[in-house]
Amino acid sequence: MAQAPRTSTTPTHSGDDPMESVANWFQTNAKPIAYVVGAAAVVTAAIFVYRNMAESKREKASAALYEAQAPFAQGKFDEAQKALEKVTNQYASTSSGQQAAVLLAQVLYEQKKYDEGIKALEKALGSSGTEFKASLESLIAGGYEMKGDLAKAAEHYAKAASASPFMAEKHAYEASQARSLMAAGKLDEARTLWEALAQLDGEPVQQEANIRLGELAVKK
Repeated sequence: MAQAPRTSTTPTHSGDDPMESVANWFQTNAKPIAYVVGAAAVVTAAIFVYRNMAESKREKASAALYEAQAPFAQGKFDEAQKALEKVTNQYASTSSGQQAAVLLAQVLYEQKKYDEGIKALEKALGSSGTEFKASLESLIAGGYEMKGDLAKAAEHYAKAASASPFMAEKHAYEASQARSLMAAGKLDEARTLWEALAQLDGEPVQQEANIRLGELAVKK
């Protein structure tokens, strides 16, 4: 008896359907995808909150600085000192906090509290942006000048010159450094600086540099 020929049935593979494959992949990876999407949402929300908080902090710092300037302008140094110290402590990382540190140092210098003024500026340096470093260093140098420590003043004028991104300002700080060195009796170091500044054709410091070199020549 002849047997009927067998008919083989080819199984249908779900992988043959690309849409079904994608659906299966999403089903398998549903949790990892949810985690990634959720994490991205959290990061986005955190950035938004941070920016809003930062903006709010800057606004509060600006308002606090504005209020602290009133007693300073009126010469009420004790009151100004307290107000400015509050701004520098609460908003040290903001531009208003940095400006408050500058004003605080001026208030302290006016009262001949040079060490306290220098300390306030050095504290501000720790959290200052690059745009404030040169000014802060030059004010520290000024404090040492008023104390009579001219060698230390020269050291900080050098730091101010190094921190300044502007060539004219950099040269002005170098001239201040050279003056402090001359006053401190460090004539050779001062001469080296003045000689370099005397080579700057057309720069405002060139004329003074030549005059100072003439003065140093007489002292030889």
